[in-house]
Amino acid sequence: MFKSEWQFLCQHKKMFVVLFMIALIPAIYCFLYLSSMWNTYGHTDDLPVAVVNHDHPVTFHNHHIAIGQSLTHNLKTSTSLDFHQLSDTTANHQLRQGKIYLIVTIPHNFSQNATTLLTKTPQRLRLHYQINSGANFIVSKMTTGVANTITAKVSHSVTQLESTTLLQALRGSTAGMSRAAAGNTQLTSGTQRLLNGNQQLQTATTPTHYPALSAGLAASMTGLLHLEQGNAELSDALTTGSGRLAGIQTGPANATAITQPIVAQTHDMASVPNNGTGMAPFAIAIGLYVGGIALGTMYDGHRTYERPQSALNWWGSKALLIGGVAILQSGILASTLALANHLAARSQVELLVAIFLGSLLFLSLIFCLRLLLGGFGTWLISIVLVFQLASSGGLYPLPLVSPLARLVNPWLPMTYLIQVLRSAISTNVSLPGAWLMMIAMALGFNLLIILRFHLDLKRNQLAD
Repeated sequence: MFKSEWQFLCQHKKMFVVLFMIALIPAIYCFLYLSSMWNTYGHTDDLPVAVVNHDHPVTFHNHHIAIGQSLTHNLKTSTSLDFHQLSDTTANHQLRQGKIYLIVTIPHNFSQNATTLLTKTPQRLRLHYQINSGANFIVSKMTTGVANTITAKVSHSVTQLESTTLLQALRGSTAGMSRAAAGNTQLTSGTQRLLNGNQQLQTATTPTHYPALSAGLAASMTGLLHLEQGNAELSDALTTGSGRLAGIQTGPANATAITQPIVAQTHDMASVPNNGTGMAPFAIAIGLYVGGIALGTMYDGHRTYERPQSALNWWGSKALLIGGVAILQSGILASTLALANHLAARSQVELLVAIFLGSLLFLSLIFCLRLLLGGFGTWLISIVLVFQLASSGGLYPLPLVSPLARLVNPWLPMTYLIQVLRSAISTNVSLPGAWLMMIAMALGFNLLIILRFHLDLKRNQLAD
């Protein structure tokens, strides 16, 4: 038996090629799949996100404060993500379409609120984040982590600003106290001079002491003048120092505002409740393709049991059976998702239609490759699966995958199926282009099948 097997292979050398190509499949799978996502977290600087700045700069204690402008500049020059400054309308539209993955919105009173943290009515600063986890669940977790980092950095900057304000107030109070000390010294000097003048007046009791009397009066007047100046300086200095300190509030609200000056508010445009819901579009697409491979392997799409009247008749007989299987597997899959997995889709009807169209699309592709290319087509079916796993955007978005994956992405049926599945499950985005592309691909594959049947009828190549 062993010898006969090798004799057969030697007589049919094409089988060596077939076996070699089959042996290549695991290596091709690992290379394409792993290379497409080899260093996704190392390419987050290619992930497009938006910053929307509504902040109005203010002047506080002769300082120009423009925290929103500074934050926008720092984000645009950072390497954490690919930040773009956009308008509010443009940013929201692109987030809904899946063209960006995070919006950082800075409110109009951001800088103004930073000046209130040490007042009687401290207002904490608010940063607004918008994500769209329905567009890509994994990326939503990545951008949430970046949002937390941004919040922490801005909090640190604002805390530094308030600490500077507090230290300046204390420095002003210290200067006021120094002036009060100087005024107090002048007051003491004036008092001493007044005492000296009074002493001289007491000794000037006879006319012979008129000069001493005049000197005493002059000394007393000088002392009184110094006394008034010292008293005014002391009063002014104490008023200034107390004024500086009075502007600093130290209540519990101020302590909270200084230690936690930033409040982060995150809004998810298409909230995904769990990882299963987020990964459902990718899993559904893989399940449909694997089901298509099984049917394409077990059912002969070329064999006939009587001579067809035409290529359309031949195609119709096969399409009815294959379409019936597509309806059956779509119904079973949709029911399993709803009843067993408890998948809460935005539109169950749209989800069912997307699953059915995806099933027809993959079955058409698989039977087209087998009928047109034979054994090589069967091998190519597995390679197409690998490309779709790596390049369809089911796991990671295009900015994070390899250049090869980005290049083939628009040519893959699974790319468009995942888009419409995400829309049906969570994002609720109108995608007429994706629907039309799936329909066009399915029609194209079936037209090629009809053409193959037509040529076989002309050549009388029927499988009986």
